[in-house]
Amino acid sequence: MSATHRLWLMVKSLYLRVTLNWVTKSFFFFSFIHCFTQGTLQAYLYGADDAWGSLTHEIVSHAQIGSTTFAQFTGQHGSYSLELCDEVPVTGGDPHPCDPFYAAGQTDPVQIPHRFLRTSTPQEAGGITSFDTFGQGALYTNTSTSAAWMVSSDSPSIDLHIDSQPRSDGFANVTITSNDGTLSMTLDPVCTFTLLYPDAKLSQSRREELSLVASQFWFFGLAVFAIVFESVPHILALIIARLLATGWSTYTLWRSTDLRARMQHLIENPGTPCQLDLYSPYYTKRISFQIADLVLHWTALLISLYLSWRLYQVYRKHTFRRVGPPKDILRMYAYFLAVLVSIQLSVFILTNAMALWVDQLIHGPIKKLSSHTKVYDATFILTTVLLIPWLMMGWFSVRREWRKLTVAFLGTAFFFVFAWSMMFYSRVYRFTFVDWPFFGCMTVASFLALLCATGFAFVCLANYDKGLAQWIYVEKTFGGDDFEPDLFPTDVIEKEWKQDADRASIYKVALPDLLREPEPARLV
Repeated sequence: MSATHRLWLMVKSLYLRVTLNWVTKSFFFFSFIHCFTQGTLQAYLYGADDAWGSLTHEIVSHAQIGSTTFAQFTGQHGSYSLELCDEVPVTGGDPHPCDPFYAAGQTDPVQIPHRFLRTSTPQEAGGITSFDTFGQGALYTNTSTSAAWMVSSDSPSIDLHIDSQPRSDGFANVTITSNDGTLSMTLDPVCTFTLLYPDAKLSQSRREELSLVASQFWFFGLAVFAIVFESVPHILALIIARLLATGWSTYTLWRSTDLRARMQHLIENPGTPCQLDLYSPYYTKRISFQIADLVLHWTALLISLYLSWRLYQVYRKHTFRRVGPPKDILRMYAYFLAVLVSIQLSVFILTNAMALWVDQLIHGPIKKLSSHTKVYDATFILTTVLLIPWLMMGWFSVRREWRKLTVAFLGTAFFFVFAWSMMFYSRVYRFTFVDWPFFGCMTVASFLALLCATGFAFVCLANYDKGLAQWIYVEKTFGGDDFEPDLFPTDVIEKEWKQDADRASIYKVALPDLLREPEPARLV
């Protein structure tokens, strides 16, 4: 058979499974439309993040601030304040690597702590700078203090010219000029230090949106596999994934309103270091997209729950449709499904969490603060290499009750849990976990999925050779010969099953002789 003919048969088989009935058709086309629509909407969110994030990063990079310096939000209960840090802050650490920088509503001039200066003079006895130009915020060279002209397009940094003016103190004033040269603005070091905070948050937001766009293709992939293999685990994994995505979308809408309030009190209001209304247009645009995103997520979740339930009913009738299983087999089958669902979730979520962590090590503010980067990279590479083999080991070993392969699957899972648990020994990892909610949620979800996969695999291993694999095998093979369920009454078989403890081993020995041309059992 030629490769072209095989490809044609695969396409035809896929088409027949998709068009099996109205449920499969609706499930497939809904998944495709939602993937495209949701992905497009999140691409617009990424575009907004990238536009304002690029502008902010350009400003900060021209200010000649130390590469290990970053701003940390310390406000709580309605207060808004920032600290400047040059090391990862640890609770109870001595000395504390952060110094107070600005608190909303303070009447004293905003000053840069001495430890963050690039020169040693001039300074006051308290170790605080006394440069006259510090604390003035934005030095507006045009008649208006509005930044609307800076953000009038979808990509502000492309339509602006940003330059730095070196100062005697080692820092630089940052001048922003429109392309036509009619409007300009100069930001002093106090303002640019403040912009370190939105720079970090916008960078995190861009990574989140890229991850969420990728998740839409994962959702669609799960839907396709569910139809092609009539796979109940893929359906259940898809439902759980959509629940997580909807929950996160709900949270991020609140988070955007909270971040907008922070930017207003720390950067935009009169008396702040910048007094620059740079981020109000961004959050107005972002929140409008997020409302649409939230509505789409909830609508898709409800539709997906209904279609998944109908599809599950269709496939459930096919599972054990020829040989009615006793209750013990159904219980073991539930554990089997739980393992496969946990594996499907683990692969994507763990990969996502690892990618976010490595990205922070490469591009984040902690990249020069990490002292064990090579160890983290090695853990990431080894986990990535083992992840797909681990998926295959779990899928086939539990399905076919192969003990040795199951033990290898459990050993690899223990390695994953141990290696990534040890990451919490790292200060930079703990800091990233707490400081970045999305990374923290992905990390917790990956651990839960790994622990579920490991725990349910242990339960399945303890129930090997009790009949589950044989029942699935009998159902599949007898299904091809058009046997009817009435030939194997469930109540009679269940009664005999409980009376004979060796029933499973008898089936295991008798099946090869009974079935002359066995075909591989279909993956569920």
